Amino acid sequence: MSKSLYSLLLNDEVVQKIDKMARINGMSRSNMIEKVLADAVGYETPQMRAGNIFEEIEKLLATSNSMRYLANQSQYMASIISALDYRYNPAIKYSVELFPSSKHLGQLKVTLRTQNTILIDLLSDFFNIYAYLEKTHYNSGAIHLYESNRFTRLFDFPKTAITTKQLAEKLTVYVKHFDELLNLYFNNLDNKNLLPLIEQKFILLKQNEIVI
Repeated sequence: MSKSLYSLLLNDEVVQKIDKMARINGMSRSNMIEKVLADAVGYETPQMRAGNIFEEIEKLLATSNSMRYLANQSQYMASIISALDYRYNPAIKYSVELFPSSKHLGQLKVTLRTQNTILIDLLSDFFNIYAYLEKTHYNSGAIHLYESNRFTRLFDFPKTAITTKQLAEKLTVYVKHFDELLNLYFNNLDNKNLLPLIEQKFILLKQNEIVI
């Protein structure tokens, strides 16, 4: 969404109240004015959409026993923490970032802080498997970037119109499914049929899912 510079002649008392609202909401004066005007005309700015999506994601994870929502790192990014079911249960971080202006909706970054070379190799193996399964059974055009203990997946805009709340649900479900498959992988490392097992579960989870 493009932006332009506009000059406004405003009452000083109005500006004071706007500044007070901006401080309370942790926003700049211009962003606060934009929000007030957008609300008045019924328009959802990219910034407002991101805030609404993250608010919904936080609500959806409020009752989760395995995942914890972190306060927004920025206006367009929030993170979810989960524990990997492997030895000392290292924390795995899912960072959801929404792009304010791009041909892509946003991206998911999956990171695990570890120096354990065995764990890094296992993660790399799973990332390869997951990327293969996505391209084969879910989104042939999906873009993945991964190296050692970091995985990035770019999100596409849904091809069908959905509400902000529905989009938040889809993003939350995507992260939950990724986490479930990752832990299934680590719980079955000695299984000779590991790949078919992961593939079967992936197909089951992605049935009737809107592609993003």
